[in-house]
Amino acid sequence: MGANVLIFDMDGTLFDSRELLSQAIENALRYAVEQGMHADKGWTEKDRVGVIGEPYHQAFRELLPEASESVIDDLEPVLDRFILREVDNGNGDLFPGVKGTLSALSEKGFQLYVASNGNAEYVPGALEREGLTSLFEGIYSVQQYQSGNKVELVRTILEKAGKDAIMIGDRSSDIEAGTENHLPTIGCRFGNGSDEELEAADTKVDTFEELLHVLTDK
Repeated sequence: MGANVLIFDMDGTLFDSRELLSQAIENALRYAVEQGMHADKGWTEKDRVGVIGEPYHQAFRELLPEASESVIDDLEPVLDRFILREVDNGNGDLFPGVKGTLSALSEKGFQLYVASNGNAEYVPGALEREGLTSLFEGIYSVQQYQSGNKVELVRTILEKAGKDAIMIGDRSSDIEAGTENHLPTIGCRFGNGSDEELEAADTKVDTFEELLHVLTDK
């Protein structure tokens, strides 16, 4: 696709964190109810999985519609704690083919970056646990850089990496981040996003390994 910089989303693209994050979100919601911060809405797994990959504030605004801004702010470190506990327990895993494909892309001269809406400790910690840290030029999260959204976060990466890049992800926020920064986009159908969310992607893949063929024509 003619670019040497690849910007990857984390959850639902590199890392199959559906169960990990669903459990952490469930624990945070249970905490909110137990502490009298919000009424129990009977959240389902579909509700929890539906917000994976969204910025923290947006996710909890959807799940806790009656909560004040201060309550949502207070829940951020609570969720962070539950996420890190799940990572420490070894939960979550790379999607099939991620390590080999990333290694091959790096060997072919691509510069690899991560742009995630995830926790500032969780994102690099999970990648380090999987032995991937050395493959990336930079690992960026909205929380770490205090970006309002992924559009701004990708813009921050481009200031370092240059404008010749491709955005790769599984949610509408990933496609929007690429489009708003005038980048080609690749939608990952194997992640958490729906077909509707990926409709605007320039290219779509069903497995991570397909990226090597799409990006190198091999």
